[in-house]
Amino acid sequence: MQNGFDIDDSFLAPLFGEIFMVKERDFSIEYNPMGEGKHKLLMLVNTKEVDYLLDDELNLLKTIVEKGLRRTMEDVWIVNFDKFPVKSLTALLSHFEPTHIILWGLDTWIGSQGCNVPIHKSTLFEGVEILQALPFRQYLTEPSQKVKLWTALQKLFFN
Repeated sequence: MQNGFDIDDSFLAPLFGEIFMVKERDFSIEYNPMGEGKHKLLMLVNTKEVDYLLDDELNLLKTIVEKGLRRTMEDVWIVNFDKFPVKSLTALLSHFEPTHIILWGLDTWIGSQGCNVPIHKSTLFEGVEILQALPFRQYLTEPSQKVKLWTALQKLFFN
């Protein structure tokens, strides 16, 4: 059995090469995300000390994703804002094409992008739902903030 096919016509052969070329994005080159983004959920974190999150913060995120959102860590992309090269919202939207974005402690940056998203609220921007959350450290030290986050996540994903 032959997997491909040959086009003998020298005029048509170059045209089919372009038509049938499969272009895949290599997400690891530019943004180096954790996860595969199977559900097109992009999470932006901002950590200078490590590649993604400190261990206790990563454990909290894993709990939020798996128990709260009923997803796996492979279903999301986690990108460390501090480590990626292009810091524009439009570049991120173009590159990942997410359906949802959760920003963890990036309220100043998102405001600079022309998108006003209050903490624990979501906003629709260019067809993408964006939720602004506090930095992970605050959820670990202030349990009352976890309740507000959970309410915001419920509204965004389950209502």
